[in-house]
Amino acid sequence: MAPQKEWFSEWFNSPYYHILYQNRDEKEAEFFLRNVVAKLNLTPEKRIVDLACGKGRHAIFLNNLGFDVTGVDLATKSIDYASQFENQHLRFEVQDLRCLHFESKFDAAFNLFTSFGYFKSLEEDQLVIQNIHSILNKNGLLLIDFMNIECVIEKLISNEQKTINNIHFTIHKWIEDGFIYKRIGVQDGNQQMEFTEKVQALQLGHFEQLLNTTHFTIQHVFGNYALDAFNPTGSDRLIIVAKKND
Repeated sequence: MAPQKEWFSEWFNSPYYHILYQNRDEKEAEFFLRNVVAKLNLTPEKRIVDLACGKGRHAIFLNNLGFDVTGVDLATKSIDYASQFENQHLRFEVQDLRCLHFESKFDAAFNLFTSFGYFKSLEEDQLVIQNIHSILNKNGLLLIDFMNIECVIEKLISNEQKTINNIHFTIHKWIEDGFIYKRIGVQDGNQQMEFTEKVQALQLGHFEQLLNTTHFTIQHVFGNYALDAFNPTGSDRLIIVAKKND
């Protein structure tokens, strides 16, 4: 029997994923990245890796700011799309965060827009953090932009429906065994499909443990894209900046 595919390898390669999330706020993303670059004093000679980069929207913008950027993602179709924007200082590769490999190291690693916690266990999470540590230069920085679980749980909408480009989506969310699930039904004409997102309900304490045990020191914890201080009961995001210990 063939091994069961992991949910993200199918869903992120589906055109319906990009249709459902097509209205992501580009101005908000650019606002966030400008703030991060200024706060962390990142200068254009720095090399940045965008981990789980999707179609490359963050990587492309960082490159436009003057950085040398490599974007990696497991979704081959997303990397195929992003590759059309490559230049001398912007490249894209298909890689799994659990087995990263590069010929040279980076000054900063970004993991943005809740692109962490897709795996089955904290052990796999720790492997990812260890791999990131190994690809960073001395004093390299890791930025993780995750959801604030407490607010997500408080505001969770169990059921909703959307119609986009004549495609009907039925969405059901729930929490179970330390994961936030989202079941997505798709009706496209006569075709019916179903996908499930499954993200670990990680809180700040989980990240503190993961980072401390993999030789990172947390420098900042922010709660939104304006980089205000994190408030567990009120912040929209959980944004962590950690420095590699050598």
